[in-house]
Amino acid sequence: MSLKYLEQIKDNVLDVNLSSIYQLYDTLSKADCIIPYGSGRSYCSIKIPMSQLAKIFTDKFVITPEDPGFPGNNIYEAAKNLESRFNKVVLILNSGSGKSEEPLAAGHELARYIDDTGSKKFIIVSITSNPSSPIGKLANEYGFVVKLKGRTKDMEPTDYMTSGIMGDTYELGSLLLVQGIVKAIYLGRKEVIPNIYRRYFHFIDELMQKHVESKIYDELVDLLMKRTNVFVGGRGSADEVAEMTVIRLSHVKYAIGDHVYQARGPNTPRPRPGDIGILISYSGETPSVVRWANTLMRENCIVYSIVGNSTSSLAQNSHHIMLINVEDKSGPRDFYMYAAFLLSPLPIKLIGKLSMSGLTLPEKLLRYYHSTVE
Repeated sequence: MSLKYLEQIKDNVLDVNLSSIYQLYDTLSKADCIIPYGSGRSYCSIKIPMSQLAKIFTDKFVITPEDPGFPGNNIYEAAKNLESRFNKVVLILNSGSGKSEEPLAAGHELARYIDDTGSKKFIIVSITSNPSSPIGKLANEYGFVVKLKGRTKDMEPTDYMTSGIMGDTYELGSLLLVQGIVKAIYLGRKEVIPNIYRRYFHFIDELMQKHVESKIYDELVDLLMKRTNVFVGGRGSADEVAEMTVIRLSHVKYAIGDHVYQARGPNTPRPRPGDIGILISYSGETPSVVRWANTLMRENCIVYSIVGNSTSSLAQNSHHIMLINVEDKSGPRDFYMYAAFLLSPLPIKLIGKLSMSGLTLPEKLLRYYHSTVE
């Protein structure tokens, strides 16, 4: 199997203007408060590396507008409080199209506060494929833009092996882009960023060869072909990976009449025998995730786990595991980024199997099942 969209991600990331990457490195290094924002999978993609930054540097406060501790009903209300507490506040907006409504509204709120007060403590940064978009223009006026390409226009949208599904290429690319910057901040050496990216892609290639073509992965795809519900879960950064997987896999499963649920979601039902669990944990010892595995096993579900420790409790309480053997004992954990990449071909391979059975899923149908209230 040739996952050409992964090669496109590599080309896109390595094609980003290095000076803008260094500018983002410097900005995040100096910031003492960072507000990451986006919509859907792009939101998850920025939260995963930013959560790692917050864990490493206790002098950096990372918060999103949805967090319970956010000091206001919106960015404008919160800005006064943030200005009194911090010296440098960065609002970083991740949007491939540059048109996502929620991050755009947040950017306008902060811009209005800056205009009203003349504050010099805030900066708006955008990662986008379209610098001339509304979000791109706003960031250019109140900060700067990092341009990251997404899917190229000449790609056939039904050839998901080449193009990915919808925004896959951009979303995974932005995750890797920012994760590499966070790794470099931890090392204190921005000049190593290009080498970090190359190492990432080398490991991703190995990961795909080891797992995506494996018997376990193929068996999981075969199970997804059946009338089953799917439960995907993790905690912390792993929960963001789970959400990315739920969003994309649900587009396909909804089209064939099934459902995909995020563990601990408000509408998550009781699992039924034969349903599928996909659980994610670096340590494999996260108590709630181990409990979910036990619950799914008791209900005669089939449990697959993505782990960083093959002898962990989660691994021992799963039917099948996919091991991401990466040393993340210190510094930002790359495990979660790798897990997102590892799970990204799952809906693509499922669509391929469905196509072989005579059911073609054009992207316009998948888009119909995409949430419009993210």
